[in-house]
Amino acid sequence: MNKGIIGFVIVLLVLVSGIYYGYYYFTTGVVNVYAQDPPTTQGDKIYLTISSIMIHKVNASNDSWITISNKTITILLTSNMTFLASSRIPSGEYNEIFLEISAAQVQLGNINISAKIPSGVFKIHIINGMDLKGGSSQSLLISFPHITYTNGQIIISPSITAEVIS
Repeated sequence: MNKGIIGFVIVLLVLVSGIYYGYYYFTTGVVNVYAQDPPTTQGDKIYLTISSIMIHKVNASNDSWITISNKTITILLTSNMTFLASSRIPSGEYNEIFLEISAAQVQLGNINISAKIPSGVFKIHIINGMDLKGGSSQSLLISFPHITYTNGQIIISPSITAEVIS
């Protein structure tokens, strides 16, 4: 009799676990975030230290920003795609991605100069949005513009876009 109860409990646990993981899998998807900088003719190198990456869910009941990563990373922007982060997030439509920048350096020849990031963040529009289906994955490519030189300062323009890539 005890073996029957133990068997029933094991089957019940497997069933409940399967339902939970099935629900979780089909109500979430994976987003991968990449960055790329168009090549510059001057050969400038741009280093960004990113401390947070968030994404904005459209039509959420409470204007939902979802954290993709809070891991601080420093990247060199190049014409090659650079991986930033990956996360499983709720399925749905997304229209913006947010990068919190803690430092920006531009290397001009052998000289490193701190660059200015207006407000310290990039709030990036996702061209045509991103529709993340449950159980699927999408990749976003963030394209950075060239740097600008204004009044003796180097400024990285916040006019950045992202798009879904295959």
